[in-house]
Amino acid sequence: MRRVLGLILALLLLPLPASADVEIVPGSDINLVARDANIPITVRNTTEADIEVQVVGESTSFRLEILESTKVVIPALSSQIAELPVRAIANGPVEIRVWLEVADKKVSEDTLIAVNVNYDVELFLLVSFAVAMFALMIVGIIRTALRLRSRRSE
Repeated sequence: MRRVLGLILALLLLPLPASADVEIVPGSDINLVARDANIPITVRNTTEADIEVQVVGESTSFRLEILESTKVVIPALSSQIAELPVRAIANGPVEIRVWLEVADKKVSEDTLIAVNVNYDVELFLLVSFAVAMFALMIVGIIRTALRLRSRRSE
């Protein structure tokens, strides 16, 4: 019985992580070149216990849609990258407001992340690559045909 009471007392005396001990690490601007992607959010835990947080985001523009929030477990005294799924609607600069929640309670300040949405780049690169490959094939066929013609004439 004493062991059980001692265990309960020890659990009650464990410090709970304070809101200032879990934070979003500010990063650089993000260039989004796909229609659907994940935005990396670095979260730091300065407590001596693992903590599970939910990364919640909100777009400040119609150009980008946040699909859902993400749960991530951050080990004690370390950082973890959470990926926030997004969908690009239109091109242009967007700011995403991101915060952390534990048990549906906000535990961090809002952090603004600048995102430059240019989702047409992916399609442009694919089409350019396909055209380049087609052009190389045509040049190779013409070159081979000319070589065969010159060998026949000899």
